[in-house]
Amino acid sequence: MKISTNWLREYIETPLDADEIADKLTLLGLEVEDVEKTGSDFEGIVVGEILDVKAHPNADRLQLCEVNTGDSQVQIVCGAKNVAKGQKVPVAIVGSTLPVPLPDGSLLTIRKAKLRGEPSEGMICSEVELGIGDDHSGIMVLDESLKTGSPFKNTIDVKPDHILEIGLTPNRPDAACHIGVARDLAAVIEGDLKNPYMDEEKSPNDLSDHIEINIEDTKKCHRYVGMMVENVTVSESPAWLQNRLKSIGLRPVNNVVDATNFVLHEVGQPLHAFDYDKIAGKKISVKSFDKEVTFKTLDDAERKVPANTLFICDGNGPVAVAGVMGGESSEVSDQTKTVFIESAYFDPTSIRKASKALTLQTDSSYRFERGIDPALQLKAAKRTADLIAELSGGKVAEEQTDVHPVKTNKVTVTLRPSRVNHLLGTSLEKDEITGILTRLEFDVTSKGDDELSCVVPSFRPDVSREVDLIEEVGRVFDYNNIPTPKTSPFFTPETLSDWEVFNERVRSLAKSLSYKEITTNSLLSKKEASLLADENLHIDTLNPVSQENTTLRTHLLAGFLKAARYNFNRNAKQLRFFELGHVFQKDEKGTWIDGVKEHNHLLFGLSGFKKFESWDGKPEKFNIFDLKANVEAFFRELDIHENVEQVVQSNYELEYHLDGVTVATIQMIDNSTLKGFDLDEEVFTAEIDISALYNYGLAGKDTEYQKVSKYPSFEFDAAFIVDADVRAGDLSEEIERSADETLVSVEVFDVYEGKNLGSNKKSIAFRLSFLDSNKTLTIKDVEPMVKKIVHALESKFEAKLRS
Repeated sequence: MKISTNWLREYIETPLDADEIADKLTLLGLEVEDVEKTGSDFEGIVVGEILDVKAHPNADRLQLCEVNTGDSQVQIVCGAKNVAKGQKVPVAIVGSTLPVPLPDGSLLTIRKAKLRGEPSEGMICSEVELGIGDDHSGIMVLDESLKTGSPFKNTIDVKPDHILEIGLTPNRPDAACHIGVARDLAAVIEGDLKNPYMDEEKSPNDLSDHIEINIEDTKKCHRYVGMMVENVTVSESPAWLQNRLKSIGLRPVNNVVDATNFVLHEVGQPLHAFDYDKIAGKKISVKSFDKEVTFKTLDDAERKVPANTLFICDGNGPVAVAGVMGGESSEVSDQTKTVFIESAYFDPTSIRKASKALTLQTDSSYRFERGIDPALQLKAAKRTADLIAELSGGKVAEEQTDVHPVKTNKVTVTLRPSRVNHLLGTSLEKDEITGILTRLEFDVTSKGDDELSCVVPSFRPDVSREVDLIEEVGRVFDYNNIPTPKTSPFFTPETLSDWEVFNERVRSLAKSLSYKEITTNSLLSKKEASLLADENLHIDTLNPVSQENTTLRTHLLAGFLKAARYNFNRNAKQLRFFELGHVFQKDEKGTWIDGVKEHNHLLFGLSGFKKFESWDGKPEKFNIFDLKANVEAFFRELDIHENVEQVVQSNYELEYHLDGVTVATIQMIDNSTLKGFDLDEEVFTAEIDISALYNYGLAGKDTEYQKVSKYPSFEFDAAFIVDADVRAGDLSEEIERSADETLVSVEVFDVYEGKNLGSNKKSIAFRLSFLDSNKTLTIKDVEPMVKKIVHALESKFEAKLRS
């Protein structure tokens, strides 16, 4: 939201400069995100008179102008088509600086130059080059009566200004206007607020002789005020009004529309001006439809408006989407003679739904959906009508209609000064607290020694409790003024839940395996989501922020792939990342919400070089076995490695099951997926279902100490000849199943294929480590176990003991 400091000073006199105002507002909770200086003093820019114009001898599109600047006569090369002898024009003399920044952010300083061989001493300026308009079709031509050489700044009503960009929080709709901001500023500097909005003055007569107004949907429209201005002349707004709107980024339209926009940004009440003669049947109805309606809005777009959206209708049908945007059929034009002014209060929820459904947010919907002042409608309509009459030469009709079926009762909150001081750590007197709240326009009365009765103003829907009032006192008093306490109570932190402890354990294990943590967006584009999972599993957002964020992630894989692309594009060579986060899939049962399965997953991702080239060796890239080793180490640390079953899906995909539930998947990402994410490096990922592991009962499991055996282990090497398609992992599992608890590890240390083994055969060598905590093992102890293993492998895989 933009606030002009020049405009702000119309309601509050203050010696503070723009930066000081920004600091005060930020401390008040109205965070100023940026302060931008606009306009200029136009130093060095004067009114010049063009004495002569002739063609440039070396350029067809340039002309040589003899210009009188008051103090001297200079030649200026100009390329504007509309330059002519006898014109009065703005001239930037040598040494002056134009207020509009160049692409690199610097300002253009005028210097003597030669253009195509001809000297040029100055610049004849356009509106754009002076920063006072959008017309860049030619130079700016001034009134002929102006004195040659006089300062240009005396010819226009444009002053330097500072625009505050305020990041307004949703709970402060009252501050979405200049008067609202001025009210807060006045409260903190104890200044007088100049508020042009007086008490309501209701006319004894309504507009029923001119127009019938009816609210059919009173749940969505609580109040509707109508006023009329007759005999208007629609034309361009005066400079002061145009400058006000331009300063905050609005484009002036005409004196009627500009008046409604001025009041909107002055006091925060959205208004709409209709051409009265275009209102069919001279009837206004505020109602909703139970079906979708096709409607053409003022921006010339035909929109399909969902059922139950509130409309403003005339005798023929909808003329505006209530609180969002008007329609073409009744807009004000140059032929308009009578203006009908709408000033209403619409239910915030209904406007928010309509705005989101139409993906259309306007200045009006921005305020309506946050909740405007329900007591402001008539005052704002009167202010607008008077302004339109003043600007257009029209007359305000004496009649007015105020349909008010749902009235908002004022809220009264009791405040204890002792409670204020207890929570804030202050020692404020009751009168000081009363003064602060009174300046914020709360109606405060004393009910006892330690009790104040505070009537909340209608423009503050966010204040309903004593603690809300305490916050008001604190922010105006300034939190920086609260003294630092000499002592502080000590609080024992709440014990972490088993789920939190388990997640921290998982994160710690991932870091111990030398992975770096990343955090990625849980929303993907539809294209990205389709690369990773069937569309039947997708959960799409109803109103996506952008096309890049439409679908909840079904896996963590997309985040790693995008992180990999980002890092590789910046010359990273080794990626070893992990992420712990939620994934979402459609499911009949659901986890927390019906139809939505939500689990916490852990992803390990490897890509690039495991070892870089150096004097002692060649470079080596990650492979899928590096990842497998890390996953199995992870399971070993969780002490579930003996219960996890490996299920091979393909040469590039392996699953781990726990009691029949898939708890992890290791895979090498296929080329089509890599291409979809603009990657050409091999990528290996493992995704582990942390929720499934937690449900298995791992949370809260204590770590047990196991002392190191004082007896040495006994190692036995055995090589087996098997068919080439037999997997080493299957052999390892069978070896572990066949042995007793003295077998502590099985490692593959050699794989050999050769003609001497026979066609389609290979040899796999295993190192078996045995350990008994009660004695030193010998070959006699181990031999029966080895025979049992050999027999099991011969029976299941037709393996032959090679050595």
